[in-house]
Amino acid sequence: MRLVWLFILGVFMIWPVSSTVATVGDKPIDLMLSDALYLLMPATYFFVRSKPSKAQLERVKGRIRVYALTPILALIFIVYASALAGIGLGSSGEMVRLFSAFKLLKPISFVFLGMLIGSWTDPFDFFDMSSRVYGIIVGLTMICTMTTAEFPLGEWGRYIFEFELSGYPNSPMSFYAALVPLLLAAVDTSKSQLATLIGWGLAGCSALIILGSMSRSSSMALIIGVVVYLIITGRVPFLIASVLTIGVLSIVGFGLFSMLRETEMVNVLVDRVQERVDRSTEAEDPSSGRFEIWALAIELAIDRPVFGYMFESFSRYADVDTPHQQYLEVLHKCGGLGLMIYLAIIGSFLLSVRRLQRMTARGTRAWYYLHALVGMFFGVMIGNLTQPNLTFSLTGDMVFLLFGCLCGTQAMISASQPRDLPIAAGMLRETYPVPRLAA
Repeated sequence: MRLVWLFILGVFMIWPVSSTVATVGDKPIDLMLSDALYLLMPATYFFVRSKPSKAQLERVKGRIRVYALTPILALIFIVYASALAGIGLGSSGEMVRLFSAFKLLKPISFVFLGMLIGSWTDPFDFFDMSSRVYGIIVGLTMICTMTTAEFPLGEWGRYIFEFELSGYPNSPMSFYAALVPLLLAAVDTSKSQLATLIGWGLAGCSALIILGSMSRSSSMALIIGVVVYLIITGRVPFLIASVLTIGVLSIVGFGLFSMLRETEMVNVLVDRVQERVDRSTEAEDPSSGRFEIWALAIELAIDRPVFGYMFESFSRYADVDTPHQQYLEVLHKCGGLGLMIYLAIIGSFLLSVRRLQRMTARGTRAWYYLHALVGMFFGVMIGNLTQPNLTFSLTGDMVFLLFGCLCGTQAMISASQPRDLPIAAGMLRETYPVPRLAA
């Protein structure tokens, strides 16, 4: 039942469709299925709680303790940003400031949900189940794309059944790109050759969906995340071979394209690609206007460098609702002080991974998933340069939840197990309570 419940949690976390539940001013409040994880936490304790065995505890390298840096920084930022929003509300009477603060802070609060999961059960079981869920959703997305009347000329990955993915194309495609390294880790730790082949096929489908959506930031996040994962897990020759294979296939594809150039399907495809290129290079600006928006955001930040604009709407100064960058958005809303705390939270993610990597044996499941999280980290953080991925609930909830899982005590225990021993918590009978000390 424990693994079944972890699978259910993975479905709630990854399901990429939103629902509009209310409107503040002219801004809709969209909730993801992942927001319901708050309601599932009480039941989660009873269904997933398990204790490590005595043998597992004896193999832990060092004291078993909560990793407190990430949750402490998250709490400080939540208190700080909430105070700014309250002050902004009091000075202006604009309720939209509270909505803006809620939208930024809600994903950060998922650190604490992840911390609970990582204290109750083996977090790498949760990562594994979430990867399987993602593979299923990728398969469904690919099937729904292929069964549309416009395939292969339509918008790839726009729908699952009749539901449109939230914020298509950039938001869901960046979300899909972030999860590809986890899927590759699941493939690398699979003991079934069939599961390995299916996993690689689904990873290829996810790449086709992301590239076919023509979302540049998502494609960049995909490439960076996968390349980082393959390099740090020692697959440089495989990476080189993959690049050469893609090059050969591209040449073959170009030859086929030349032969079929006069067909209606190819003409429509060319028109679609040309339209996307024209939008990307509009007014000779490859950023599609982002450079001007970023310059304006920096100018505004210079005027209020410390506390920012206290969640005042960016649309008051521009024709858009956001600076189209995660870090400039936080700078505008919370000022330089808020951005420093926010970046400290993000930096603590890598520190938590590094802390566990030092006690992890090469080739174990934990070793692969920790490296996958590093690939995810760099893919998402680079993607943040062109859009606020972590403010969107779809990606933000997932990222903060997964890294929050590493803050629990059982992450240390699982990471310390050698390859020849079972690493799922609760697999051996003899147990005793885990001592917990603050980091």
